Amino acid sequence: MSYIYAGLALQGMEKEINEANLKKVLGSMNAPMDEAEIQALLALMNHSAPKRVEIGEPSFAPELRRLASQIEVLKARVSALEERMARVEFAEAAEPPAPTLEERVAREVAGPAETELSASAKTEIVSEARYLYCVADGGERTSLGEIGIDGSEVYTIPYRDLCAVVHNCTSEPYESEDNELVKGWVLTHQAVVDAAQERFGTVLPLGFDAIIKGEGDIDPEANMINWLRDDYENLRTKAERLRDKAEYGVQIFWDPRIITDMITQANEEIRKLDEEMRSKPKGTAYMYKQKLEKVLKKEVEAKADEYFRDFYSRIKNHADDVRVDKTKKADEDRQMLMNLSCLVPKDKYVELGEELEGISEMEGFSVRFTGPWPPYSFVAPG
Repeated sequence: MSYIYAGLALQGMEKEINEANLKKVLGSMNAPMDEAEIQALLALMNHSAPKRVEIGEPSFAPELRRLASQIEVLKARVSALEERMARVEFAEAAEPPAPTLEERVAREVAGPAETELSASAKTEIVSEARYLYCVADGGERTSLGEIGIDGSEVYTIPYRDLCAVVHNCTSEPYESEDNELVKGWVLTHQAVVDAAQERFGTVLPLGFDAIIKGEGDIDPEANMINWLRDDYENLRTKAERLRDKAEYGVQIFWDPRIITDMITQANEEIRKLDEEMRSKPKGTAYMYKQKLEKVLKKEVEAKADEYFRDFYSRIKNHADDVRVDKTKKADEDRQMLMNLSCLVPKDKYVELGEELEGISEMEGFSVRFTGPWPPYSFVAPG
């Protein structure tokens, strides 16, 4: 499991979890580097695991989209995690990721008025740590029920008009050699964040296995409130920015054979080279082929840049923010032209869907449009 521990180590050091940083950590661990494993881990740690619904539904009605999205995310995540976990070998545990709460200065905290929790929460012995799912927009102290990892009761710790969504836990990270168990933990984490978003509307989601410990005489709940208080303005600003918005994934593919044929027919120089190459003997034809491939490659790259700029501009018109993510390998008949995470107001996602339908109807192109999801891509650390 060296790949997972490498990701956790980066999370603990508050470093960006990207391909370059993962390779550095894996190198320092003398761990083998497998590109497929690295990309799988990036999807897991950044919560960008495939949760895809092919565009092409007759409408984008909220009820239909939400139902289709929920089905697809479960199917895609189960499939991806089964494949990934089957190949992972567990290594010695690295240092678990620790939020910066340990650096907070201990001081007396005066919290807001609290409502009654469930009986199980009242009688439960205070644990030595809290597992943090997300920060939510809403200052109420309440229980969300026993929906957490291993059936833990999930509840909120409020500070002013924000709250941390947590469950009580030990200070040990969630790790196991049981692949199915780990897969279940990850899916449950996402389900709790989804439930919090449904309940509170706006959430700032955290990555899997963020555990907040106590420090000295400061218990973990007080430590959590310290953090909410010290980072309040930053968290409040992020929550306001994300209010009434959700994250959507957009992937646009093209068929290189169709695009190449279109370019060949439209470009006079390429068309003539192609015709001349077909009429020459093998030796001479080979030289023409090399020249043709060079010219064609240049034109395809220029066309890709042209399409990218056009599509990005059209998509940006319907989003508050767009993050360009790394393209991924597609099937043999398609290449991924662009991979975007879009922060979209809830009243504009239908317009975005209609724009993408227009792109998908272009010859040689197809679109994958997914969401809505909690805005993981737009909650920067710090």
